[in-house]
Amino acid sequence: MSCATVTAGCIAMIIEISSSGGFGGLAAAGLNKRIDVDRQAPALRQEICDMFEPRDLSQLASRSVRAKGSDMMVYRIRVTGRQAGEQVYTIREDQLPPEMLDLIDQM
Repeated sequence: MSCATVTAGCIAMIIEISSSGGFGGLAAAGLNKRIDVDRQAPALRQEICDMFEPRDLSQLASRSVRAKGSDMMVYRIRVTGRQAGEQVYTIREDQLPPEMLDLIDQM
């Protein structure tokens, strides 16, 4: 997979997001997205780069948050970049900041 350098210092990446869980464990709200960051509008591209920085995703994934219930969504986020290769994070809905959840919906 070829990735190019994006302006503003962000290395282009491919982000794949899938989800499971939700109401009664049903995948009704499940999603499967593949985002080529380099193909996004400049403002959205920079926002994605800022939010999906592998170091930050790793911190979110390791953050201990008290689960609020069994109907929680779980996101599997795979980031493939030129420098870091492929990294996969499993992050519960309650570990993600609201602005990141909004961005996931927007993409």
